[in-house]
Amino acid sequence: MGPLSRPPQTHPFPSQLSLDPLCPKWDRPLGSKDLEEEEGPWGGSSALPPTDGLPGPWCQHVGLDCKGMSEGAEAQAWTAFYYNLLQSCLQQAGLPKTQDCSQVPRTGCPGAEVTLCILGSPSTFLSVLLEGGVQSPGNMLLCLSPAWLKKMPAPGQAGEAALLVSKAVSFHPGGLTFLEEFVPPRQATYFLAGLGPGPGWGREAAELARDLSCSTGASAELARLLEDRLLARTLLARQPGVAVPATLAFTYKPLGLLQGGEGSPGLRLVELSGKEGQEALVKEEVGAFLHSEALGDTLQVAVKISGWRWQGRQAWRLYPRSELGAIVDSVLVLLEKLEEEEGVLVEAVCPPPRLPSTDSPLAGPELAVRICAVVCCTQGDRPLLSKVVCAVGRGDRPLRHRNSLPRPLEVALAQCGLSEPTQVEALRQRIKAAAEEALAAVLGLEAGLSAQQRGGRRLHLVESNPTHFASQLVHTFIHFDVTEHRRDEENALLLADLVRARGLQLDGCFSYWDDCLVLTALLCQELGLPCSPPAAMRLAKQKSRTQLHLLGQRGPPWPAPALHAVPCCPLESESDVQRAVRQVPLPGVMKLEFGAGAVGVRLVEDAPQCHEHFARIAHDLQGEADHPGIGLGWGNAMLLMEFVEGTEHDVDLVLFGGQLLAAFVSDNGPTRLPGFTETAACMPTGLAPEQEAQLVQAAFRCCLGCGLLDGVFNVELKLTGAGPRLIEINPRMGGFYLRDWILELYGVDLLLAAAMVACGLRPALPAHPRARGHLVGVMCLVSQHLQALSSSASQEALQALHERGVLRLNMLEEALMPGKYEEPYCSVACAGPSPAAARCRLLGLCQGLGIDAPHYPVAHFLSHFK
Repeated sequence: MGPLSRPPQTHPFPSQLSLDPLCPKWDRPLGSKDLEEEEGPWGGSSALPPTDGLPGPWCQHVGLDCKGMSEGAEAQAWTAFYYNLLQSCLQQAGLPKTQDCSQVPRTGCPGAEVTLCILGSPSTFLSVLLEGGVQSPGNMLLCLSPAWLKKMPAPGQAGEAALLVSKAVSFHPGGLTFLEEFVPPRQATYFLAGLGPGPGWGREAAELARDLSCSTGASAELARLLEDRLLARTLLARQPGVAVPATLAFTYKPLGLLQGGEGSPGLRLVELSGKEGQEALVKEEVGAFLHSEALGDTLQVAVKISGWRWQGRQAWRLYPRSELGAIVDSVLVLLEKLEEEEGVLVEAVCPPPRLPSTDSPLAGPELAVRICAVVCCTQGDRPLLSKVVCAVGRGDRPLRHRNSLPRPLEVALAQCGLSEPTQVEALRQRIKAAAEEALAAVLGLEAGLSAQQRGGRRLHLVESNPTHFASQLVHTFIHFDVTEHRRDEENALLLADLVRARGLQLDGCFSYWDDCLVLTALLCQELGLPCSPPAAMRLAKQKSRTQLHLLGQRGPPWPAPALHAVPCCPLESESDVQRAVRQVPLPGVMKLEFGAGAVGVRLVEDAPQCHEHFARIAHDLQGEADHPGIGLGWGNAMLLMEFVEGTEHDVDLVLFGGQLLAAFVSDNGPTRLPGFTETAACMPTGLAPEQEAQLVQAAFRCCLGCGLLDGVFNVELKLTGAGPRLIEINPRMGGFYLRDWILELYGVDLLLAAAMVACGLRPALPAHPRARGHLVGVMCLVSQHLQALSSSASQEALQALHERGVLRLNMLEEALMPGKYEEPYCSVACAGPSPAAARCRLLGLCQGLGIDAPHYPVAHFLSHFK
């Protein structure tokens, strides 16, 4: 797409070979609401755009109206929606927001002989727009409304029209975008539109694309053919050497291309005279198909709808081959929805292969393949293949993400005349000292600080324990029982009244304790303080709701969070367990809905193990008193989720206003199955940069998908052969050793960052921080290390080594009390200039202290970091 004097007659044909992962966990009931919905005005919907779902507070004070053209309220709402969608897509790609230059119209058009115009959803065409901005700066234009375009008779070209652009978003190198008006309007030399079959903008776009003097990328007629699944399958089946799944198709007033055509082996077309009264015919044809040789040894069939009205939508359901009655009923349900030139398909399901797994007896995840090719015709109608994207996984797509790197601190200092290493290090130390002072001033928890040293900051502490040590270190202490979190709404109102009664003017409120996160959000909402919405906190707090919500987040913007979510089922009663084992593939993972510290998490391989573990947890962990601090104040409901193979990682994010300010990735060693208590960790990650970027983007998109826009969040993921998969989101900073490690390696204090965001202050953080070394650590468990922790590795001995700089100690529990459901007692880590050096030092230390043992092989746990 270069700066041509006139673009060639290009007509992109998007071709797809899609082997979707056909398995019951992605099943959707036929006749559900989503089958009736269209994607906004491009698909013909007359409804108003969604009012939520786009992360980030976007400014609406931009000139989206077009002078001389009027839009109704509904059209204006969709234009604003697509502008906000563009800002969300740019933000998630790490690009700056659009600058509004519409108040000063552009009167000159550099390179005006080329004007490439797209009318459609920005999330659909973003990659093309960004590339066009690189190859032809300022000439790639996105129109967010048909009102920004108009047709005029083309001079000297009878029957043809020129397309004029009055307003658009222009794209430039580096992802820069500008909202602009053009006086006089620019004449398009190439036009591509998102087309739809309904009465909305899709038809307006099709009309704008008709009879133009410039090149066009598509037409309604062409799209109608390309998006017809049955037509494509029929044409392919007629070609020698091309195999398609065995298919039975019921058509209603089919396209002329399908009428009278000869069938092919394995593909039978049944033309219906009407949509009603077809029960006998359908039953006869389906029965014959299910017993035909064309199906071979197929065990399942899929029932789906075909027609361009259903483009890109998964309107299908799976059935065992033996369930004739259920299959017939599904066909009849879909027949009622058919319009002319549409059909219902019953097709063979080809079972997906599974990825090989070398380090586990469990089979790898199911494999699906997607290939998308963009083919166009150049001058002389010669075909040109311009791009091919192949992805492996459950409908996954590889993430290709470009970010402009910020200047390193050393470069910035050199430009200021500071280049000596001693000067740079001195400034680093000053910055670190200033950060530590700011932390003390905000928190005020240093006993030796005077009021003057605290800079006038006053801290507000709410605690259930009236004798808490911090009660004497803050300006205001409120004793309030917050252990019953099923009454958070009521408690938030009571706390707000206490704050107002004391005349307190708060700048912010935050918590780093799991159980109090929803209460904190409710209190912030009541007092008008910055915070992520309570609904987002509730969503992230309950693990099954997190996964199920994200599974439904299929875009826009893309890639959608659904790519990273894992199938699961909530469990509240014994009957739920039986239902869950039919829906979630086994082996699976059972865990507490609101749990923390991996307490009660277990790998279950069959239905009896599921029932056994559910009964055990229901008996042992009923309330907060049974195991304080792991979330039982929210109840002891559980969930069953699919077990996914892969390496486990933590991603700690700092978000402000929906923008990603910083991310820190750490690696976890293998857990001791069937439990999932952490064994070892390494920071920074040893992954390749592209894999690290995948994890960061997956964590970021999952947070945004839940509505978490402001705060410090910890996201646990697995990196599988098919990409990142979400374990859970902790809507607070990472626990255990993570804050301490990040402060040591990067000089960034997550607690300070959380406090600043809570006060509405944007933390100044490096977008691409560089670690100052490597840390590798192992967990010590009372059940495995009681003898060592009572002698050679006692708290006093470990603390002495910590103070000498031999190791880094993080105490996690106070007492050496073994229990049935335990959490790590402490973390012991060693630093080094390289991962190998830190690992070697730690292994030798663990062997000397008695932490390494045959029943707790530290060398094995650390081997994952090589």
